[in-house]
Amino acid sequence: MKVAFFSPKNSAEEVIEEIKKFGFTPIHVPMVEIVEREVNEVRDADYTIVTSKTAAKMAVSKNFVKGDVIAIGEKTAEILKDFNPITPSKYDSKTLYEEFRDFLKGRKVNLLRSDKGDEILLKLSEICDLKEYVLYEIKPIVGEEQKKIVRRIVEGEIDAVIFSSRLIVRSFFENAKACGIYDKAAKRLNEIKTIALGKPSWEELKKFGVSAAFPKKYTFSEALKLIR
Repeated sequence: MKVAFFSPKNSAEEVIEEIKKFGFTPIHVPMVEIVEREVNEVRDADYTIVTSKTAAKMAVSKNFVKGDVIAIGEKTAEILKDFNPITPSKYDSKTLYEEFRDFLKGRKVNLLRSDKGDEILLKLSEICDLKEYVLYEIKPIVGEEQKKIVRRIVEGEIDAVIFSSRLIVRSFFENAKACGIYDKAAKRLNEIKTIALGKPSWEELKKFGVSAAFPKKYTFSEALKLIR
């Protein structure tokens, strides 16, 4: 079984190995790219919120982790394990906000993330001293490699696909539109196993007319169990 996923290049290798462990054939084509921003320092804080693996790697390498740590996702927490991070029960910004807003009341909090972060975390500024640091940008890729994988999916060469972010979904359909097969792409995704890695990706796919499954735990490992 061929399983396609569209994460940035810098996070693909680990997922490829995970897919192989399940006995599937991984097909990786990045639909987005990471562009690091120039952030040289962050202020001291009581808590640091880190929302992704990419942000975690940058935070550790630049000594941006201040105070206690709240991390979204197992892999993010793993990178930050030396700081004993705590995580929300579900790996998304909405859950973090709902579960930690009272806990963070009156605290000094640094938020480390991308330029495409969920707006809901900015609402923490209503109850705490919040400062957001955008460490990197996520940009869609529209190119020949990306169009080719969309065509392969439409032509029935791929058995399952995993979407791991809202922007990846948008980029996929930008490429489908550029190929002139937008409707066919949506139709085909409804015919094969399409997995959304989290509620935001699921909601975005729904906007494009695609009904996807999503695991209770937002990890590639759990997503692959739905394909098996």
